[in-house]
Amino acid sequence: MKLNEVLHRITTIYNELEEECFQYIGAVINENAELDISRLEELSTLLNFVYECSQDVLVSSILTKLDYGQPIYQFAMLKPISLEGNEDKLDILYEEKVKVERAILDVYTAQRKKLLTQAAEDLKELHYELQTYVYACNI
Repeated sequence: MKLNEVLHRITTIYNELEEECFQYIGAVINENAELDISRLEELSTLLNFVYECSQDVLVSSILTKLDYGQPIYQFAMLKPISLEGNEDKLDILYEEKVKVERAILDVYTAQRKKLLTQAAEDLKELHYELQTYVYACNI
């Protein structure tokens, strides 16, 4: 892959992240923020390629935030749990099923809020650094 193709794809991913996530991360954390793990993994791969070519400090900082185990990655990995498709395996009454689904949703919502809170500062920094990098590459 050529460097200019990589930079173009990084710009595209940045724009997608801006639309789905960055615009919602502000002083107050908004529940609409979404983060697709496949985008983060692709972005990390592309930035690793760029880093191998340039040893850029900004790229290194961005890669650190995207590392496995970091709050941004953990937030992106969180997926809701559903009982859909498992009804035949469940031997519970309807009211109990609704209670279990509500409890699962409450746990997911609390975990999502916790992970988003932990990732918020890194997401703000990632937004700024990616914005700076994309701008610098397009000059």
